Amino acid sequence: MAAATHESAPKRPIALWERLVMAGASNASAATLTNPLDVVKIRQQLDGELKGRGAARKYPNFASGLVSIVRTEGLMGLYKGILPSVLRELSYSGVRMGLYEPFKELLGATDRANTPLSVKVAAGAMSGTVGASFANPCDLIKIRCQAYQGPGSLGVIDAVKHVVRHEGGVPGLWQGVLPSVQRAALLTATQVPAYDEIKHQCLRRGLASEGLLLHFAASSLAGFLTAMVTNPVDIAFALPLELKPSSAFKLGGIFQPRCRSSRC
Repeated sequence: MAAATHESAPKRPIALWERLVMAGASNASAATLTNPLDVVKIRQQLDGELKGRGAARKYPNFASGLVSIVRTEGLMGLYKGILPSVLRELSYSGVRMGLYEPFKELLGATDRANTPLSVKVAAGAMSGTVGASFANPCDLIKIRCQAYQGPGSLGVIDAVKHVVRHEGGVPGLWQGVLPSVQRAALLTATQVPAYDEIKHQCLRRGLASEGLLLHFAASSLAGFLTAMVTNPVDIAFALPLELKPSSAFKLGGIFQPRCRSSRC
């Protein structure tokens, strides 16, 4: 009887601040593991821009890019931008994932297990938009630090000072915010609802029981779907900055980004 009473006791609702902290902390932890992959991705995207201007590709594929960075910049070259990357996840992902459930409720969701997919997608797009708008400075500085190819590493404070002094003051930290918001809305509208839907469909159909294995499988499938959906957007929007040599900020081969689109 005691066990039955304990099982039927209502669960304490999770406070908003707890959602934000847990979402930010979990994504920041993941960022420390995936930063090397992110550095290579950023370098390859920059490499593609340079090839369009007649230069030879320095990072033709992931494996050669990884080897090239380690050879020329050392193992720590793969961890350039780790601090702004962690700060970005604490802010951007903390907000976009932490606000997902509150936005679902705002849109009328009352039963987490039976919420329409359209509501989940809308809530994901809304939380992604807020997160990207709030955290754009971290995203900008992260890309600058990861793209840096000179000796040592580019400091976060130095990167922020340069943007503020030479690229329009504090508002310069929000360069490219429109394409960043568009990407975040699409990403979150895919990633979080996909995880949510896959998990609840597995539970509803008796394919799996609640537990770590289910969460891992749902996360992996959601991540795969997100990568497939957002990769074209990454190419079009993740670097909404046209590259030009900076006369004020010499970064050993780095370039000063400026907005490519008049909409930015």
